[in-house]
Amino acid sequence: MNYILFVTGPPYGTQNSITAFLFVRSILLLNHHIKKIFFYASGVYNASIMISPPINEFNILNGWMHLKKKYNLELCICPGSAYRRGILSSNKSTIKYKDIQGICSSSFKLTSLNEFSYSINNCDRIIQF
Repeated sequence: MNYILFVTGPPYGTQNSITAFLFVRSILLLNHHIKKIFFYASGVYNASIMISPPINEFNILNGWMHLKKKYNLELCICPGSAYRRGILSSNKSTIKYKDIQGICSSSFKLTSLNEFSYSINNCDRIIQF
C-alpha cells in the first residue's frame, strides 16, 4: 500500500508528531510505501533546526532526518505555513522555492498544497496526525 501522511501537530506539546513518526517507522517495517510526509500548519515546526531537546529526550528532527536518509522519504513543508510561523524568512527570493532560508532543515523541501493534492491521486491512503 502507498501512504501519504499529513502532519499538522507540532513536534512537542502534543502526540501528533511522535505518533506520526512511529506510524511511519511501523509502516516501513511492514514493507509498505510512504509517498510523502507533508507538514502543514503547526506541523512545520518539525522542520526547525532550532529543536534542541534535553539529551535524554527523543529529538524528533533527527528522527525524521534518519528516516528520510534510510528510506529515501520525501519530507515536505507548506511554505505558507512556514512563513507564518517564522520557519522561513520572508525574502522574496524564497517565494520561488529555490532556497530554503531561515531555520528550516535542508532535509525538508517546500511543497505547495497544489502539488500535495495532486500526489493524493497516486496513493491508497492518506492519514492525518
